[in-house]
Amino acid sequence: MNEEQKQSSEKEVAYYSALVNAWVTTKMERDKSLLTLSAGGLGVLITLLSTVGVKEIGELILYACASVCFAVTIILCVAILGRNATYLKNAVKGYQGDDMILAWLDRLNSFSFIMAVIFSFLIGLTMIVRYLKAF
Repeated sequence: MNEEQKQSSEKEVAYYSALVNAWVTTKMERDKSLLTLSAGGLGVLITLLSTVGVKEIGELILYACASVCFAVTIILCVAILGRNATYLKNAVKGYQGDDMILAWLDRLNSFSFIMAVIFSFLIGLTMIVRYLKAF
């Protein structure tokens, strides 16, 4: 191998390493962001529930659904972060397969967060309707 080929090979390894590092960082940051947003969302829901209250059973159901979805997202984020660490440790040891459970948890986590946001949006709409009815 000549010097030019060696430098090209080193550049390819460095490029691949940078891509893998960016991918791992992005995945971890996404999970950390969902964890933070879900904890904040749960706090906002509890604050709204204790300060504004509910007038109808439908509102209470929306609060319950949104709260459960945020709580599930928090639990899944913690589980995913722990499983990511195990997956990375195994990858360093040479394991190259996919973790199907991790992929499933990630999809479930995204779904749970999206549902929590939808339920929270519906709570906001019911508050607007209640406010408009007061006029």
